[in-house]
Amino acid sequence: MNDESGAQFRSGLMFGLVAYLWWGLVPLYFAALAAFGVPAWEILAHRIAWSLPIMALLTLALAGWKDVVRVLRSRALVSTLLLSACLLALNWLIYIYATVTNRVVEASLGYYMMPLVNAALAPIFLKEKLRPAQFPALVLVALGVAIPFAWNGNFTWIAVALPITFGAYGLVRKKVAVESMTGLTVETILMLPPSLGFLLYLSATGQNHMTPTDWRLNALIAFSGIVTVVPLLTYTLSLRRLPLLAVSFIQFLSPTVQMVIAVIWLGETLGPERVAAFVCVWSAVLIFIGDALWQARQKRRARRGASDLVGPLTPRFGGLPSAVPHR
Repeated sequence: MNDESGAQFRSGLMFGLVAYLWWGLVPLYFAALAAFGVPAWEILAHRIAWSLPIMALLTLALAGWKDVVRVLRSRALVSTLLLSACLLALNWLIYIYATVTNRVVEASLGYYMMPLVNAALAPIFLKEKLRPAQFPALVLVALGVAIPFAWNGNFTWIAVALPITFGAYGLVRKKVAVESMTGLTVETILMLPPSLGFLLYLSATGQNHMTPTDWRLNALIAFSGIVTVVPLLTYTLSLRRLPLLAVSFIQFLSPTVQMVIAVIWLGETLGPERVAAFVCVWSAVLIFIGDALWQARQKRRARRGASDLVGPLTPRFGGLPSAVPHR
């Protein structure tokens, strides 16, 4: 690894750690809003409304509005992004609801399952084949969901709904040829009218918690834009600098921090059924990571073998270097 690629990796790792650590700490913010009596629907509406100005400024500074206008003029792109916006809003709402109802442990279990849910969705919608090691991992995930239900009859629907809604969001975004920041800006624009309409309704009925009298709460609510945009931006920056395998490792930082916060600061408990569920899911994650590492090693060996085969057959003329790049 040369100096330039090393610096790129370190900066990507820093951005990735900021993104996933920030996402891990987000329950503290939503819990603070809930302490003021702000319900989940209102938190979601404010989150969307206060995210758009920040997204607009970032888009203007980094990419310009030309691509946003192009997307908004396309009925097909707008229809697809409207679907992805609905899935994203539903995912946000479920997570906020989990926080304000003291179910962050269940939400963290769901985000541990995220890569495995993606592995399950890919064969159905993208016609990709599961690798042999992924089958036992998915069985363990199913067992992790079944144990709490068998123990006390409570279906851990939040742990299932969070990765499925975000996985579906990823599938929709995968099929639309729009840059990530442009897509998120358009999605926020599309989510804004119902959000503003709901906030106006709350104001008209005296239920909006953002009032001229409580500037501390107003500032806390307005901060929801920063809470939303900062991890999304740093996540995007990390994706551009890190291999996907590295991102796959650090993404488990977020649910780990969430679980620690839930138990230590938010007063949630880890009963034996939840511990058993986590053991199943963690075992599945280890299988998934081990398989990913093995696949990455096989690909490196294949590339190295191709380089060794092509290198000696590549003619050299005078002092010119070989056409095969040096490692």
